[in-house]
Amino acid sequence: MKFVHDPEASVSAEEKFIDFSQLISETYAQLTKSEKRIADYLRKNQEEAAFLAAGEIADRLELSEATMVRFARTLGFDSYPAMRTVLQENFRRRVTHSARLRSRLDDLREGGDIFEKITVSEIDYLTQALLTVDREALQRAVTLLTQCECLYVFGTGPSVSLVDLLDLRLTRFGKHVTPLTVTGREAVEPLLLMTERDALFAISFFDLNPTLQVIMDHANLRHCPIILLTDTLGAIIGEKAQVVLAARRGPVSAFHSLVVPMTIINALLLEMANQNQETVISNLDDLDTLREQLKKATGTSA
Repeated sequence: MKFVHDPEASVSAEEKFIDFSQLISETYAQLTKSEKRIADYLRKNQEEAAFLAAGEIADRLELSEATMVRFARTLGFDSYPAMRTVLQENFRRRVTHSARLRSRLDDLREGGDIFEKITVSEIDYLTQALLTVDREALQRAVTLLTQCECLYVFGTGPSVSLVDLLDLRLTRFGKHVTPLTVTGREAVEPLLLMTERDALFAISFFDLNPTLQVIMDHANLRHCPIILLTDTLGAIIGEKAQVVLAARRGPVSAFHSLVVPMTIINALLLEMANQNQETVISNLDDLDTLREQLKKATGTSA
């Protein structure tokens, strides 16, 4: 399929596959000087651009957001989000789970101590997190976690381990937690009890989960504040959240690490405990008492 700009036949986000580099090449001569700068950037940075808002790219290129929108329309798209959706779909087709693992294993086969290589890369992610994680956003998240009556925590796939961590720790802190670790009908039934006094902690990386979109929309409808922990989805669904916590997990095409998301969650938990020491320590003392009673009743350790 050949993509030539036609004002009466714009490219929709539902197209199966678009060779974006070819599309830019075929349209390049029609572009203005500013639009050519955008085209050059996108050809070199398709992976990164797929998960950035128009304003973010415009800021990097020192252009207006309106220029980004005109560029997308010149290429035949209905809007900039429609163009970005195509970039994301193309990227997902190229970068499968097996491709990510294969790429990581190829790097490791170059020789050297595997444990050292992994450790160095994890330290690099954490070092970058020190420079990029928004401390004010962390404090706002702690406030929401402390004040909410019930915390709904969404996460699927590898994120389930993060949901489990929040569930375990916050329950011990005395917070009522409702884990949402499935998709479809089972995920939405607990939402019937959601109110503005609660909070939603949504964990989602790379892929935009349709169930999460429904849950976030419902939370917005119920005026329930949202904390979003993500790597690439902030520009896409971040506007639905009151707090966005950016957690870099390495290159989008790489075998991903959870060290930064885990560190952010640990920081939230410890700061929450620090601000509510009396309540948290009292709950943990009660837990120890219950364990001792169980130990005496059963004759085993609890």
